Amino acid sequence: MIEARSFGVRYEGEPDQVLRDISFSLGPGERVLLLGPGGSGKSTLLASLIGLIPHSHEAELQGSLSVQGLATVHSSPGQLSRRVGMVFQDPDSQLTMLTVEEEIAFGLENLGIPPEEMDQRILDALHQVGLGRYRTSRVDRLSGGMKQRLVIGAILAMEPELLVLDEPTANLDPRAAREISHLLLDISRRRRELAILLVEHRLDEMAPLATRVLLLDSAGRLVLDLPAREAFGPRAGTLRRHQVWLPTGSAAALQAGIPPAFDAPPGQAAPEELEKLAASLNQDQPRRDCLLEWCQPADPTPGDPHPCGSETPGPVLSLENITLSYPRTPSPEPVLKNLSFSLAAGEICALAGPNGSGKSTLAATAMGLIAPQTGRVLLEGRDLANIPLRERSRQAGFVFQNPEHQFVTDSVFQEVAFTLRQQEFSDGEIRERTEVTLETLGLGHLAGRNPFSLSFGQKRRLSAASMMVAERKLLIFDEPTFGQDPAALEELLNLLDLLAARKTAVLIITHDMDLIWSRAHRVALLLDGAIALEGPPTEVFAREELLHRGGLIPPPRYHLHRALTRRSHRREPCPL
Repeated sequence: MIEARSFGVRYEGEPDQVLRDISFSLGPGERVLLLGPGGSGKSTLLASLIGLIPHSHEAELQGSLSVQGLATVHSSPGQLSRRVGMVFQDPDSQLTMLTVEEEIAFGLENLGIPPEEMDQRILDALHQVGLGRYRTSRVDRLSGGMKQRLVIGAILAMEPELLVLDEPTANLDPRAAREISHLLLDISRRRRELAILLVEHRLDEMAPLATRVLLLDSAGRLVLDLPAREAFGPRAGTLRRHQVWLPTGSAAALQAGIPPAFDAPPGQAAPEELEKLAASLNQDQPRRDCLLEWCQPADPTPGDPHPCGSETPGPVLSLENITLSYPRTPSPEPVLKNLSFSLAAGEICALAGPNGSGKSTLAATAMGLIAPQTGRVLLEGRDLANIPLRERSRQAGFVFQNPEHQFVTDSVFQEVAFTLRQQEFSDGEIRERTEVTLETLGLGHLAGRNPFSLSFGQKRRLSAASMMVAERKLLIFDEPTFGQDPAALEELLNLLDLLAARKTAVLIITHDMDLIWSRAHRVALLLDGAIALEGPPTEVFAREELLHRGGLIPPPRYHLHRALTRRSHRREPCPL
């Protein structure tokens, strides 16, 4: 299906290769997980497979890359689309038609499939992805998970021999992400010759699907090619040293200093495996305590029931009885319904909920980007509507889900410095603050690069850096952890802790349950336009029935922590 021989890529105008001397082959029916730290060239390899490189993105190629014997350098994306189907991170970026049926038909029409054959292909594709009853539904009324199913269905209808997926669950809530993993397993069982190449960070759901693992290092070289059971088992330490994600069971075993074993069948619930791991440490209190320390939840300010403390007379942000609807949409139903919410100085609050629940709308309202029909927004006790835009931007910042929406300059350094120049800092202070912020987020060596040439994870950190460099009272992050490797994520999370220590109020919109567990002082669950549940992660994740309504699933670390605390009665210093 794929044959790479000493394949390399160097983008036009860049001094270094993104991929170097890549050689591997992939056969029918294989399900391969492609791993690597941020900037290792994973997306570049996928883009090369579908012909975007070099036909749409100028690049210098070395060696060879072919799909079913067709050299990608001599084949257009249209020619390759008959052999390989690509699923991107954001389903909305691939959807073009009004209804589900039209979306699937669109690709078939481009392939010139006869009408008498087209109808059966549409029916088969809808059946494979579980959307049979939605054939005539409008695409814009589907949930995020259903949209991703539709994208996969539209590609399957074209009958490719190779399915390539670039973080297909990135924009989905946890329940939808689990459904996509089960869907891919079901598809591979139905079409045993279909080869799958997958880039993904959510390994607790996706790792059991893989039969094989490829690992790229930070220089874009292929350094490991192993069966998945071996990669996430005996060789898991190698993966960790290369700063890639591991299934929680493998990571927990390494943390406890015991050999990882990876034999979880696809679809098996993580809690069962973690219960076994906790039970295996019954007679080893030091290792158990070490593991318990690793999976501890966030600790709000000790001795202070509210992270705000006594220094601030009131909350930094208050939403009071907000009702908001979009009058020009097909459904006039309010997105936010008489909603009230507040955020204190020094508090890290996670806003969670299913796709389409109104999280981004709430954040945009909090920033004054959207005016509610009723209610008001207060920033440090002042009505946001009465605060001039320039002053408001000095006090509050928003880090968008798509980092490219924020870039306004042509270099990484100038992108971060731009924020400070709007606030009239001196040149010396601008340089010092910018350099410190870039180094803190692991971007210092990229200061001269064009922001649009960075990897997605690097772009994400740059957009965060441009907001963090100035000392604001309020920062709102929309899915900040997506696309980050473990090292970059740890830097970002440590910076969140630093912001909280400086009494910055932090609101994080996220589907990352592990982030909520390890960093959030408080969780607010948004359902049906209202805050349905609030509290510390330990209390919120215990309400599993309500979480399920919200498309959420407690993270594996929560289950591991619960299993260990049931068995652990005394704590000793971690010896490992």
